[in-house]
Amino acid sequence: MIDLSGMNEAQRLAVTHGEGPLLLLAGPGSGKTYTITQRILYLLESGTPPQRILVITFTKDAAVSMQQRFRKLSPVCLPVNFGTFHSVFYHMLKESGCIGTEHPLNQSRKKKILLPVLKDLSEEAFKELLQEDTTALLAAMSYYKNTLSLERAAEKVPKEWQPVFPEILKRYEAAREKLRAVDFDDMVCECRKMLSEQPNRRQYWQNRFDHILMDEFQDINPIQYETIKLLTKPPYNLFAVGDDDQAIYGFRGAQPECLKLFKDDFQARQLLLNINYRSCGEIIAASGKVISENKNRFPKDLRPAPEEKFPGQNHSSEPDKSLESDKGSEPDKISEPDKISEPDRGSEPDRISEPDTFSQHLLSPVTVQAFPDKDSQYGYLLHRLAGSPCGHSRAVLFRTNSAMQGVAAKLRDAGISYVMKEKVQSIYEHFIVRDMVSYLLLAKGRWSRERFLYICNRPSRYISREALAKGESLRQVKAHYANAPKQLAALDLLERQLNYIGRASMKAAVAYICKAVGYEDYLKEQSRGHPDKWVEWKEMLEWVRADAGRFGSVDDWLAAQEDYNDSLKDVEKQAKAPSGEAVWLMTVHGSKGLEFDHVWIPDCNETVFPHGRMPDEETCEEERRIFYVAMTRAAKSLELLYLDDDTGSRPPSRFLNPFQASNIKH
Repeated sequence: MIDLSGMNEAQRLAVTHGEGPLLLLAGPGSGKTYTITQRILYLLESGTPPQRILVITFTKDAAVSMQQRFRKLSPVCLPVNFGTFHSVFYHMLKESGCIGTEHPLNQSRKKKILLPVLKDLSEEAFKELLQEDTTALLAAMSYYKNTLSLERAAEKVPKEWQPVFPEILKRYEAAREKLRAVDFDDMVCECRKMLSEQPNRRQYWQNRFDHILMDEFQDINPIQYETIKLLTKPPYNLFAVGDDDQAIYGFRGAQPECLKLFKDDFQARQLLLNINYRSCGEIIAASGKVISENKNRFPKDLRPAPEEKFPGQNHSSEPDKSLESDKGSEPDKISEPDKISEPDRGSEPDRISEPDTFSQHLLSPVTVQAFPDKDSQYGYLLHRLAGSPCGHSRAVLFRTNSAMQGVAAKLRDAGISYVMKEKVQSIYEHFIVRDMVSYLLLAKGRWSRERFLYICNRPSRYISREALAKGESLRQVKAHYANAPKQLAALDLLERQLNYIGRASMKAAVAYICKAVGYEDYLKEQSRGHPDKWVEWKEMLEWVRADAGRFGSVDDWLAAQEDYNDSLKDVEKQAKAPSGEAVWLMTVHGSKGLEFDHVWIPDCNETVFPHGRMPDEETCEEERRIFYVAMTRAAKSLELLYLDDDTGSRPPSRFLNPFQASNIKH
């Protein structure tokens, strides 16, 4: 028998909701997973057959976790259906006979379809095609399929392919349909097409489920939303759980506006889970001040848990008076999300937390600190991490993966144990490091066709790949262009530049490559139209200058790189069984769904938070949500670190203004 006495008022109202659509807004740490599983039990006890309940979430791990939590609550194993959007739609298509392949297209197979299309459209551009270009093109096609916005999708494409992007998309889709193959985005698109164009199948699937529960509804995109609408019929028993303030996947096409559409389209009842069982009151208040500056959101009054449920905090436990607003195939196959090999898009493991006294060392649970430069900022961060006692869950959160990788290298040098939640990769594998090493080695006379291929047109020197086909030295490449004055002059200049680089110190050599050779200008030109890319690459250049400058020779730098890369194997092992000593490093996106006792967020400056330069209002609101998600990962203490060098070149983040307005100016 379900026990309603252990729930707060909002949870009870949600769990015992009758028929019809419900929008359940769930603030951070408010027990949404608990509420969903209790709702399932309530439906079962009310007489709903288990096979007629469908629970959908966005990630495979979250679907499995939800299923496992439910099974712990249920006395017997009941065939309630759990799955991701993609696995559910895949099984619907498969059972309906609408696809002809057993396995969805992976990235490698998609590239095999794409490459002939690109070669047919532009053989010249194809010769200069980079790995990053194919990845960007596939990402842009994915964005289009999730939003149907061709214009915005084309903006994400390398500039040389932008004029022909519609044709690329058309030819790629024709080749894919010929194979009767689908990728994860196609599962949604094809399912929507099936339900909209085939009334008999739409009726069949509408009759399969009496109740549909959806988790993380803020991450839904327009195509998924339209598909869900087609899957339901009166009385529209849709139970949508989400938080528009935690919508941070706009780059995938997610649109938190779908929550408002859902409420308006279905005239849905609206409830708010407003009690935070995770964070102390100061963190809730500070993060609330930040997110309240977003205009396009549902307003929320979030509160810390009462004292008896949140030890150590002295907060009022008065019941909330404003929780509710007026209304303005075979199922068991779907319940096995692990049968779909879906890429990891983040998960929600249990809380990583242990009691501590570390926060006693802070003046307040929320602190904001300025530093004159990055060295002093990261020096302070390492000091805090090294001085904190073991057995505490600690995390450092970053806006970008490259920033995280740079700090990982610093922690390793300092002997501080760390774990990375996201796929472990080395910062030394970044193409900028590769290019820099290629310049340095060529300058030492260590010729390699591969190295020269990397840098010969970075910046552009109009050198063709054919010139390198038999070129075993720079002299032979120059001979190929004996009758081409433009290329020959560029190669003569490169030879003089390499001679200087070969004699200079590491620090001077890297600075010379960036400025005098024109590598920095090349990157700036390549990122034109993509300001986020330029911000990321500029940060990477700064890191490379500092890191390479620590060594006496390129060989010393390469040895350190190899040593660091070897150490990542231990990091991978630790990630599978982390110790209490390890510090968690992750991007904000990777931290979604997790919580830690103590959280540090460095680089709280413009161009990092928000990411890029002069974002439009919509982008800025998403960036503020990203910052909000980072802040709300913290349970006991939160430290926000930023640079303030008095020059104004790196102003503090605008997201710090609400609670430190007197000290932060833009």
